[in-house]
Amino acid sequence: MDKVLIDTNIYAADEMGYQDVVEFISQLIDDDRVMIMTSLVEMEIMSFWEIEIDPTIKANRERYIEMADEMYDVSKSEMHLAAKIRRKARADIQQQKSIKAPDAIIAASAFIHNATLVSNNDKDFTWIRDHFTYNNRKLDYVSPIQDKQDYADFNKAFVESRRN
Repeated sequence: MDKVLIDTNIYAADEMGYQDVVEFISQLIDDDRVMIMTSLVEMEIMSFWEIEIDPTIKANRERYIEMADEMYDVSKSEMHLAAKIRRKARADIQQQKSIKAPDAIIAASAFIHNATLVSNNDKDFTWIRDHFTYNNRKLDYVSPIQDKQDYADFNKAFVESRRN
């Protein structure tokens, strides 16, 4: 795992302080992993409406962008590969899987930049890993969130605390 592409949902979990993710990102930094970011992830990070009302959130989001060792605009090659991923998913007779365009683009970016994809979207990215190859490679995918129920409970408690 030399290069890593971190999905927006992992940055959000880190920002909330979910310990597994905080430790995982810390380990990536300690291990000197090359952290890459695409313009799509950058856009998603900066799209949260809370940025307009909370300068701390805006500063946190900008810090994630600054953490990136390499920044890439989404290329035509990534768009074509994302389309191919989506076609293959929909053509799967057993599942007729529907993968959202942004997720397919993120997976395509990980393929093209030869990076490990770090996300909590097991539903889509494990399907891509298990059913799709690019240049004879499977998607290198990892989720630092092992206990999905614990994370769901944590997320719910976090949202409730923000309302109060």
